[in-house]
Amino acid sequence: MGDFRIIIDAVGGHGQDRSKKDGETVNFFEGGNYAPEAYAKVLVAALQGSGCSVQSAKIIHWPADNYPQDRKAGEEIVDDLLTNTRKGCF
Repeated sequence: MGDFRIIIDAVGGHGQDRSKKDGETVNFFEGGNYAPEAYAKVLVAALQGSGCSVQSAKIIHWPADNYPQDRKAGEEIVDDLLTNTRKGCF
């Protein structure tokens, strides 16, 4: 028993509920459409259901380390999958 991290870098249609601004609650299942964020949320729930204590679960849109020429760390849009809260704006 110990702590672990799951890291998945992916490209594709993402950014559920884009009208939400910084600090607002995001609906990851908007319109019944399973965007990548919704699948990640389902995975988090499954991990919790298996007895794992999930300390942090976030979707980072356009991570700075993938775009060092265009973005600075801290400027990313971050959706917290535990609190459903967005940091930043599309």
